[in-house]
Amino acid sequence: MDIDHIEDLQVFTQVVDCGTLAAAGRVLNLSPTLMSRRLARLENTLGVRLLERTTRSLHVTDEGRTFYARCRRILMELELAQEELRPNSKVISGIVRLVVPTSMLAYGIMNALSSFLSTHPALTVQISLSDESVNLLAEGWDIATHIGAPSDSTHIGKRLGSISPRLAATAEYLAREGIPESPLDLSKHQCVRFYSTQPQEYWPVIDKEGVTIRVPIGGQLLCHDVISIYTAMCAGIGIGLIPKAALDKAKNEGKLIEVLPGYRVDSNTLYALIPAGRQTVPRIKLVADWLAKFISSLNGED
Repeated sequence: MDIDHIEDLQVFTQVVDCGTLAAAGRVLNLSPTLMSRRLARLENTLGVRLLERTTRSLHVTDEGRTFYARCRRILMELELAQEELRPNSKVISGIVRLVVPTSMLAYGIMNALSSFLSTHPALTVQISLSDESVNLLAEGWDIATHIGAPSDSTHIGKRLGSISPRLAATAEYLAREGIPESPLDLSKHQCVRFYSTQPQEYWPVIDKEGVTIRVPIGGQLLCHDVISIYTAMCAGIGIGLIPKAALDKAKNEGKLIEVLPGYRVDSNTLYALIPAGRQTVPRIKLVADWLAKFISSLNGED
């Protein structure tokens, strides 16, 4: 039997995105009864169980995960086709699903997002903070950040910019351990280091002439995310890295002091990954452009 109702696909994908019938129903403005009816109709048409539902939980079956990936692509293509035929409008609306690193929370992305959303009241942003790679097409995301240009031809990479961190510590730590006078002095200090698959063993410090000095570092504390690093820095555990805009705020609040002013640490270029063909959708382009502006602001750029 063929699928006759596109709204059944919309209900199914929204339930998977939201995790519950109630949450998906609020997004689609449908009652739980109608949501359940449409899901049942879709499952009866396909002859397979897509979701296992109890009064307390809901999870996607193996068949459901496979079907979800296809549904998401179909709905994205349908939406893109409608966007291309729709006359230009100054009002941008709809949902943009965005994945950014956890570091962005410490860097003030929610404050920037608050101002952005107030300017575009018809727009909805579904944001996830994650340091893990995601499958945009299979998981239904519109934009995900990525270090370095993408190699996957199914994605478009929009360059967002680079975050050039500054060195900082508390006044108490520097009074206790001394103030570094050159980059190589960092080797004698407690450095709050990032840990992913392995701990940081050096920082590529760039001087005022643009020369990079590879400085060996050590320290007793290893952190998996930037929020933990920032908290540890403010607790006086050691010297760490922070973007210029965040450092300026911490300095004004009396939390941190810049170490080796005029120096910065080299960083990788950040890109926004967007499914190919979706980069021209107005709301997705708008959010990607805003994200690039936010990244630039972290370096103190206008």
